[in-house]
Amino acid sequence: MSVVPQPVTDENWPHVVALEAQAYAESGLSERPEALASRLGRSTSFVLADGSTVAGYVLALPYPRFRVPDLDRVETTPFRSPNLHLHDLVVAPGYRRRGLGGRLLTHLSTEARRQAYRTVSLVAVGDSAGFWTARGFRRHPEITLPAGYGPGAAYMSRPL
Repeated sequence: MSVVPQPVTDENWPHVVALEAQAYAESGLSERPEALASRLGRSTSFVLADGSTVAGYVLALPYPRFRVPDLDRVETTPFRSPNLHLHDLVVAPGYRRRGLGGRLLTHLSTEARRQAYRTVSLVAVGDSAGFWTARGFRRHPEITLPAGYGPGAAYMSRPL
């Protein structure tokens, strides 16, 4: 597959919303579209498009380190922070196991460095902490997360 990460557009946004719902509805972690849209950093969120199909996406926004968005609320305050919070990374089921998640993460990291971010943080939900640990993120067990992130969620970060 020769798709390259590109900025999220109004045309592919409905596909991002649908992928997010597909990935998280069963676990109760899916967000309202308005809340999800408030986590869309215009210069730090990307899709992988295969023609008109969105094969995956990453949403990231500047956010203070050791803090996390409330999944039930729309973000109304844009933050200036040297930390980039990777809010969500999803690869569509038919495109998994092809290295696309890694491609999105590499692209995001490159853009974050270019834009002078110093760290990347995220909340590992479900059983995804191993995926993130293998990519250089470390847990911060001292950070208490809102219950809305589900059992076993972990705040993680890594320097850029």
